Amino acid sequence: MNDKIEERGWVTSRFARLSTALKMLLILTAFLFPLGLVAILASVHSARQNYAEQVEEISALTQMKAQRVNSALSRSMITIRAANAALALSGGGSEVCRETLQRLGQGEARLGRFALFGPRGAVACASPGFSPPPIPAQGAAGKSLIDLGPDGRSLRLTVFDPAGAPAGYWEYSLAELRRVVDLPGSRPSADMTLTQGNRQMVLSDGYRGGPLVRPLESTAPVDSGRIVFSLRTGAAPIRPAELLTILLPILMWLAAGIIGWVVADRLLLRPLARMQRAITAYRPGDRSIALPPLSTPAHEIRELGLAFDQVTRTVARHEAELEAAVERQTRLVREVHHRVKNNLQVVASLLNLHARGATSDDVAAAYASIQRRVDALAVVHRNHYAELEENRGVALRSLISELGANLRATAPASAVQMQIRLDIEPYYVNQDVAVSVAFLITELVEFAMFCGASSVAIALEGRTPTTARLSVEAENLKGGTTCDERLFERFDRVVTGLSRQLRSTLHRDTEAGRYELDVAVVDRAER
Repeated sequence: MNDKIEERGWVTSRFARLSTALKMLLILTAFLFPLGLVAILASVHSARQNYAEQVEEISALTQMKAQRVNSALSRSMITIRAANAALALSGGGSEVCRETLQRLGQGEARLGRFALFGPRGAVACASPGFSPPPIPAQGAAGKSLIDLGPDGRSLRLTVFDPAGAPAGYWEYSLAELRRVVDLPGSRPSADMTLTQGNRQMVLSDGYRGGPLVRPLESTAPVDSGRIVFSLRTGAAPIRPAELLTILLPILMWLAAGIIGWVVADRLLLRPLARMQRAITAYRPGDRSIALPPLSTPAHEIRELGLAFDQVTRTVARHEAELEAAVERQTRLVREVHHRVKNNLQVVASLLNLHARGATSDDVAAAYASIQRRVDALAVVHRNHYAELEENRGVALRSLISELGANLRATAPASAVQMQIRLDIEPYYVNQDVAVSVAFLITELVEFAMFCGASSVAIALEGRTPTTARLSVEAENLKGGTTCDERLFERFDRVVTGLSRQLRSTLHRDTEAGRYELDVAVVDRAER
């Protein structure tokens, strides 16, 4: 049972992989095959019946022709006996012979040449110019002798009287026998022969075979079977009309399948394939589908193409609206970032003004510290605004470079000579990470400034496809460095909080004076 189910599933899967046109051809073929088979069997049965009728017709025709020969011979015998009796009663004479010849020359008796014999076998009366061949002087009493001529060109009849003496002689030539067997409407293409022993008379040799003709031969007895009449002709087992009738269901079957395949392929599947190629070539942003001209009477396909075209136009219109909305949103975000950046610059300027008017160095340093953090935030917004068009994030290389320049510019007098070395690989981060990184670097560099560091090294190198290692190294970050304890505690608390915002662990190397942590990156720029 499972094997049958698996086999059926295999056949179904194979059939499903065929093209639609081939499926339609197979379906039409399967449904039309029984009708075609019934029509073929009916045509073959009809052809066999017709062939049997032809065989019977030829047999009947042979009997009729043989009967005509027998009738001609019987009339000739009767005529000879009647004429011979008339001669015997009249005592002979030329006048009696002339009247006898005149009567015998009328009607069907005119066929053939004849002679009447008198006593002692002498010729008493004969057809003009006819001299009978030697005949037996004695025969069967009251009988007749029928034989074919040695050359096969005549049929001879000898009639004997009751005493066995010859009473008359009748001879049919080949042409006259042909007239005897000729029937109106009979088959002209036939071989007809009379056979007696090894002698044969060919009455007709008109039979010619053919590709659809089967030879048929029929015989009938003449003279009680002593002579055989043969008729040989051809009969078509299947006539051209019958052959056409047999082939017509097959042709109709093939035509129906081919027409169904052509209709499905040319008028349905090909237009659909052309429409599919046009739809496949459609790309977002195209205003419409370049549909090819569909020359198909199926209006549903044309309407489907128009529906696709209308849908693409609707999608294109919605895409245009979305693009306009995105453009407006981009302008709005750009404007927000621009205003935030300007506001931060204004705040930084105000802090700078207050720092210049401060009454003590501690107040000025506090203003400067706040200004550096505001500058760091402004740098983040400016870089984020610069990368807003590509939307790849904030470039850390440009961010840290600009941040380092601002830190040196706002450094206190004691740290004017401090150098900031950068080794930054081109990575992009999101805005939240950029803000935390900017604040972290600001805290580390500012701590180095206040603790008298001569240089600070900032490096960024890739670790994994999604993380990069940020390191800040300065000599005052080593263990045992003398610095204000309260400043160190505030610094340590701030950088620890910033590392938590970055969701990373801050690694301290007190021997090398290095702070390291991993930051999440979103992309890497090409060098």
